[in-house]
Amino acid sequence: MSTQLHDAFQAILKMPYFKNESHKSSGATFGHEEAVAEKIKGASFTEVQKSNYPSLTKGLLVKWAETGNDTALKNATAGMPDGTYILQPAGSQSFPDILVKDFDGRFIAVECKSGKKSSAPMWNDNTPKPNTIYVISSGSNDATTIFQGKDVISEEEQQLMDEQEEVIAKIVKEYNNKMKAVDKFNRGWIQKSRKQHFQKGKKEMTDYFSHPNRRQCEENVLQYVL
Repeated sequence: MSTQLHDAFQAILKMPYFKNESHKSSGATFGHEEAVAEKIKGASFTEVQKSNYPSLTKGLLVKWAETGNDTALKNATAGMPDGTYILQPAGSQSFPDILVKDFDGRFIAVECKSGKKSSAPMWNDNTPKPNTIYVISSGSNDATTIFQGKDVISEEEQQLMDEQEEVIAKIVKEYNNKMKAVDKFNRGWIQKSRKQHFQKGKKEMTDYFSHPNRRQCEENVLQYVL
């Protein structure tokens, strides 16, 4: 067991609001991701550069986060020391924002999401990944909360979403083939379905800061990083 990452997330929980872009706080200027990384660094972790690990890709990291199989990840990060992290390991705007290799050799993905007025993250075409740690910064609350994907979305819900996407893909393909058959002007019209995920319901359900399970989710993260 190592305690450094536990210390880092205790410090992260005390963070005020940070914008996604650079934001001056306590005499230093950081964006949200950089501010979170500073707390990790302050707990005795050392930053290493993505350029040292060219085999790290978004696809590899997403598959690891979704399945828990870290064989390919270990191969791609061969030689990465324990007690280090990479900021934006798959590049800007790609999952995850921070890849941590704990002092016990375990890999942990950290995603940072920030909203000036929102108390809930925007998921768009993604859903929370089971063991990934999400750090949410809210301007309206001037506060930070943390949780793991497995504490906010069930395996059953994710499976139904995946099944729905497969059904939609088949329907889209069927109708695009039909349109191709009647394309008398030879213009190549097709239609796509854009996947988007939302949370809908009362504030007690969708607000990550006032949700009744907030403290339990935070405690679950703190126990996980131990």
